[in-house]
Amino acid sequence: SEMSAVDYLAQDGEFEVFYQLLNLEERKRVRVVCRIPQGLAIESIVPLYKSANFAERELFDMFGLVVNNHPFLKRILMPDDWEGHPLLKTYPLHGDEFASWYEVDKIFGKEAREAIGPENRDPAKIDRYDTKRFSRVGREVPFGADISEGEPDTPIEYSQTLLVDYNASQTQLKDRK
Repeated sequence: SEMSAVDYLAQDGEFEVFYQLLNLEERKRVRVVCRIPQGLAIESIVPLYKSANFAERELFDMFGLVVNNHPFLKRILMPDDWEGHPLLKTYPLHGDEFASWYEVDKIFGKEAREAIGPENRDPAKIDRYDTKRFSRVGREVPFGADISEGEPDTPIEYSQTLLVDYNASQTQLKDRK
């Protein structure tokens, strides 16, 4: 099973929640789509589909939707003390003040903010063993380099875009069976 949601809160005050279910014994797929008004909870389907466990936790973590009767409803992707739900359309695209300093605060403490300077680094590259390498997304900084020297931002470029013909791939799968 798989489950996710779409944030239509601004337009309709609702979430669109969908389940994609697969019955392996009967080889049947079902897609269930429902609208949930903001503030209401949904019922867990874990008793029917055990694989819905993590998907329901992700729904809670990313959208803030409460799932009633879930066996262990807590955050799964974000830290337990994270503020907000990142897949809501109201969540800032580049995070907020809390998000931008989260790694620095956790690893070095809030007192290190002034020494590190403005938030100009890729948080994925910070760990407690590396205290000198901070960079912006799309820019490489050598280990120990002084980041006060301004270097123009370079846009992220993709070398290749792949287009997949769904119908052709289905034909190839039939030929393999």
